[in-house]
Formats: sequence, structure tokens, C-alpha cells
Amino acid sequence: MNFQPFIDYCKKHITGDEKGEAQIFLDHFFAALGYADGLKGAGANCEYRVRDTKKRTTSFADLVWKPVVLIEMKKSGEDLSIHYQQAFSYWSQLVPNRPQYVILCNFDEFWIYDFNKDIYEPQEKIDLEELEKHKQAFTFLLPKSKPPLFKTDKENVTEDVAKYVAALYKSLTKNHIPKIDMNIAMRYCLQCVLCMYAEDIDLLPDKIFTRLIDECLEKDVIGINKIPETYDLIAGLFREMNNKGITPSGRYKDVDYFNGGLFNEVNSIELTKAEVEYLWANCNKNWNHMNPAIFGTILEQGMEKDERHVLGAHYTHEIDIKKIVDPVIVQPWKKKIDEVMDAFTVKVKEKTIENLKALHKELTEYKVLDPACGSGNFLFIAYKEIKLLEREILKHLKKIYPNKDYWYYSINCAYVSTKQFYGIDLNPFAVELAKVTLMIAKEMNIKEAMDKQDTLPLDNLDTNIICADALFTEWPAVDAIIGNPPYQSKNKMQQEFGAAYVNKLRNAYPEIPGRADFCVYWFYKAHKHLKQNAYAGLVGTNTIRQNYSREGSLDYIINNGGEIFNAVSSIDWSGEAAVFVSIVCWKKGKYDDEKTLFLVDNNNDLHKYSLPIVNSSLSLNTDVTTAKVLECNRNPKRIFQGQTHGHEGFLLSKAEGIKLLKKHPEYKEILKPFLIGEELVGNKNAQPERFVIDFTFNDLLQASNYKEPFAIIQKKVLPFIETKAKEERDGISKANGREEWLNSWWQLCI
Repeated sequence: MNFQPFIDYCKKHITGDEKGEAQIFLDHFFAALGYADGLKGAGANCEYRVRDTKKRTTSFADLVWKPVVLIEMKKSGEDLSIHYQQAFSYWSQLVPNRPQYVILCNFDEFWIYDFNKDIYEPQEKIDLEELEKHKQAFTFLLPKSKPPLFKTDKENVTEDVAKYVAALYKSLTKNHIPKIDMNIAMRYCLQCVLCMYAEDIDLLPDKIFTRLIDECLEKDVIGINKIPETYDLIAGLFREMNNKGITPSGRYKDVDYFNGGLFNEVNSIELTKAEVEYLWANCNKNWNHMNPAIFGTILEQGMEKDERHVLGAHYTHEIDIKKIVDPVIVQPWKKKIDEVMDAFTVKVKEKTIENLKALHKELTEYKVLDPACGSGNFLFIAYKEIKLLEREILKHLKKIYPNKDYWYYSINCAYVSTKQFYGIDLNPFAVELAKVTLMIAKEMNIKEAMDKQDTLPLDNLDTNIICADALFTEWPAVDAIIGNPPYQSKNKMQQEFGAAYVNKLRNAYPEIPGRADFCVYWFYKAHKHLKQNAYAGLVGTNTIRQNYSREGSLDYIINNGGEIFNAVSSIDWSGEAAVFVSIVCWKKGKYDDEKTLFLVDNNNDLHKYSLPIVNSSLSLNTDVTTAKVLECNRNPKRIFQGQTHGHEGFLLSKAEGIKLLKKHPEYKEILKPFLIGEELVGNKNAQPERFVIDFTFNDLLQASNYKEPFAIIQKKVLPFIETKAKEERDGISKANGREEWLNSWWQLCI
């Protein structure tokens, strides 16, 4: 690999014309990598056809080399950040075997993205003249490829930092003497997080938070002992951040006003040395490269595992979020922008200017809702994408508007704001995280794009992101609904939420079949709430394609003026939840362009299909929307829901069950083979692999006569139900019906 001849050639012969010189440039680039025949020797494809389903036209990616790299060329001097969305759009269509790397290049500069690590931040930005010095960044392109070595190993504040924040939160709420209230501890941790970020981007002066932590750690105490100075010093900074104006003097000199939201309540806490050390570890991280997506990790680590399971709360990775945000928000807006610019000529210059200004105004009034927002990652991605759209509109406007007029417009116009984004979540910790995520998203954008918005104070999002049950709360009027609703199967809803809540839910939504999964209620309510011609995209368990869940969600959408235009039928979820999901994007109204369905084959490779209609079963061949229950199965009824045991403790392995029955044949009255549908019809000559202990029609005294089975569930099931009932009594859990369940703990849920 020798880049110097390539650099010399470009200086002498390349002017930077995107259309005329891109292929010549890339051919010499690959020759410099060691391919004797340039592009041909590597097997890369130039002018690779990418079908644009929005315009029903074919676009051409400059270079595609699966599964290695997509390279998109722009003319010399172009702002590459403006073209990220186009490159991502191309990349998303390149299934199967999507490239891991994406390179944006304007002949003068190379931006290298690794989508396995970060979908927004380039891993490296290298000037043409610096290629030889930083050749190790391109080793993934060599004939014998190697992992690249980037010159700046950026220190992202990711899972390691999240662990320290979660550790501080858990210490305050579980180990601190006295224990700190969960809400107070949550707010305190988030105030600290924002301080660490703020001082690294110079919103706080002279590393003031880190200096306070260093000062506290100078005290010679052991980890379990408290440091009295923390009570005054840290809370004192928080109070100054809530005082309007700039602090004129003293220890907190030059601290500016942040906002009346996160810092409007300050609690002084005397921290232990161990707790201060958690903060110190994070103070020494580089928060400049922070990705607010870490708050998803903080949320998962801050919540107990059982609580996450009940709420169905799981962190969603950015690449999966983009599978919704791109088709629901980015592509419809790109189409609007392209239509305005495609019509541009010198003769209609003034008309184009007015159309661009009208588009910009519309974008600043565009509203997005995530009704199951968690830590705010969907809203963060949506905000970032909409700000990129705004920059593209302003770029076009600047090109054709006289300088003086554009300057005047840019000073006086409104800009996209975090106040356009709304979220609802039942978990108060998640709600506070979501607010901070959006606050930081705004500051990141100002830093990156030289936005005209004021950096401080931060936006107060207390009325935008609220703590509530979204299924029993009025949603704000918005233009797009996105999100990842909670996962909870119909069989476990009563166990996890309690009978009272399930009954309340079914009474409020009588149109939804009672055997539908929990996420179905979000699909139903989202479509019902959408205004005409608005868009939505949600992640659901893949049962939304099937039977009762499909009837309550996708059938309802299609039968009530909606059209599914982009969907992933079923895919293994990348988050912590071990589930297969369906991703569905739809419009309430007529969708005129081609629709896209992604299917996974037996090798787990994703394939793209362009279709005139995407049916509610998200399949190529089977449209079951009009399927009806056979009358012979309706009257008399012959098909019933199977048994719902409610806890795994009621189940025994086949070997355990047979052993007990051989010893006690009389147990056959309550120990029965457990055969599920998959075993019944999925395999030839299937036999049950488990037994179930069924005391359904026995009172407690009768059940206790079967000593060994009774002892098994007394040991495995009773403690679980007692714990859940206590959590309900103490107000720790928002689920209800647990006390009622305790009264019949030895019986199946049915």
C-alpha cells in the first residue's frame, strides 16, 4: 500500500468533478491499495444500481463492494455531513451482505464510517495529502484485509461509563445510610452526568465539576465513610446552575444558568468515598465524543432485571432505530426537498427560495411522538435526522439566495427545536433519562453544525416527556409516531400486570381481541391517533403478523385507511430481549410509491422485495386479512386457548414427571403431560417433553395431600408470588392483582 503516487496523480490530474472523475479517482485509489487492475482487480462495482422506491427510479451508488465498503463521492469542497443521509439510504438497500464500512469522499477528504460501531460519527477523517501518514485506517480494503487502526481511538462514553453511573444510583438507593429515595437519586445522578458533559464542551467553566470531585477525594477516608464536603460542594454547583444569569464571583464564578427543569430541584447528599470514586472515574472520560445512546444502557443497568421484564423495557440499538426513522421521517422529507430542487431553474429562482423557506418553516413545526420512549433513543435519532434535513434545506437556500438576504434570514428564522419532540413512559427513571438525552442532543448539534440556537439555557422538557401509562393517557397531536412498545405476550400479561389491569385494558379497548399481545395496543392506538397522511413506525413482537394480534394491529391499520409501505417481517432482535420482532412502517392515507418488504432467509440473510402492496401478514404469498372463522368451529366452539401456567415452577421435565408417576400412580390426577402447539403439529409423532402440576380444581387442603408436587411449587412458586404481592402493597410495583393471585397461589392462571 503506497498512497504517495496516488496523491501526486490527484494533484496533477484531478479537479474534483463528481460525475466526470469519480471512477478515475477510485480506480487509482484501489491501485494504490495494491490491486494491479484497480477497481476491476478488487471486484468492486462502480455506478451500482440502487432502486429508489419513493421516486420509482434507479439511483447509482458510486462504488459498492459487498460486504466490505460503500463509497459515495461528492465534488471537491462539498460538506460531506450533508450527504450522510443519502449514503445511509443507499446502504440500507444493500441487502443481503450490507457493507460494514461506508466512506464519504469529496476528492479532498475521506470520512470513514464503521456501522458496526457508530452510525453517525466517522471513525476517521483524513485529508488527501495525509493518506500516506494514516494508511493503517484503510487496511480493511487491502487484498489481505486487516482490522483498521484509526489515528484517534476515540473514547466514547459508552457501557463502561454507564456502569459507573448505574453503580452510583444503586449505591444511593440500596447501600447508602440512610437509603436515598429513588427519584432523588435518579435526579442527582443525571445532574452529575450533565455536569460532566457540560464541562467537556465548555458550558461549565474550567473543569469545575472535576475539580470539586478531586477536592473531595483528597480527604483521607475509606470507601464506606462519608465525605462531608460533598454535601455542600456538589449541590452548591447545581444551585448555581439553576440561578438565572452568570455567577459573578466566588467558588462557582462564571457558571451560567442551565434551565428550570433538571436543576429546579436540588438535593444535598453526603456521598461516601466509594460513591465519589464512581464520579471521579467518569470525570476522567472524554465526554466530547459522548453518544446519548448510552442512556439506554444506564436505564437497563439501573433497573432490576425483574422490573425490566414486567415493563418489557429493553434498549434499542441505533441501527434498528434507523430502520423506522429513515422510512417514516427522513425519506418523506427527502422527497419533498428533492421535488423543490428538481424544479429549480434560474427563471423560477424566487419561487424556489419561497418554497425552501416554506419547507423550512414546516420542518420547524413538525412534531414527533414516541409513546414508549424509554431513555429517549428514538427521539434522539429522530432529532438528529431532522437537524440534518434542516441543514440540507439551508444549504440549498444559501446556494441560491443572495448572501445578505440569506444572512438576514438565518439570523431571524426559527430552527428545529427539541420542543418538537414528545415522549411518554411509565418508568420515571426512563423519563428523566429521555429529557437529558434530548438536552444533550441539542448541545451536540450546536457544537457540530454551528447552529444559531442559544446554547444555554437548556430546553425545559418537563411538559414534552411525561411519566404516564400511554394506553390511558391522551397523546399530543403530532406528525409522526415512532417507537418500540413493551414486549409482553398475551399468556403472561395477567401474571405480570395483574388481573385488574388486564381487565381495565380490555374494557378500554374492546375492539382488540383479548388474546392479542401487549404491543398490539400501541399499534391500534397509534393508528387511531394519527391524523390523515401522517406516518408511523413501531417495533412489535412478530406475533403481530399472526391471528389475534394481527387482527388488533395490522388488520386494523389496513382496514382503516392505512397502508404498510416498509416492513421487516421477522428478525432476531439485537437488544437484550431474546425475541423475534417485526418492524412496521405505515401511512394513514394513500401511499403512492412502491412498498418494501424485508424477509430473512434460512441463513439469516436479509432480502429486499419491492411490492405494490404489503399485506398484514408481512409475507409474499399469503394475505390472510379476509380470513374468517369457519362456522363449524364457531357453533359449537371447537377451538380454545391452551393452558396458561403463570410460572415455570409448575412445569417438570419429562424424566421428573415419569419418575414421580412411577412412585405415586395416584399423582396422575394432578400431574399431566404438557403438550404445546409446536410439539403437536411441528414434528411428526411428537410427544410431550414436560409435565405440568395442575391443582386448578383443588383447594389448598386438597392440593397439600399430593405432598411431593405440592412441595415443589411451594418452594418454587410461592416465594415469587409473595414477593410480587409485597411489592404491590409497598407501592414498589405498579402492577396490580398480585394480592389476588396470592390467595390462590397453588393454582394455574388458566
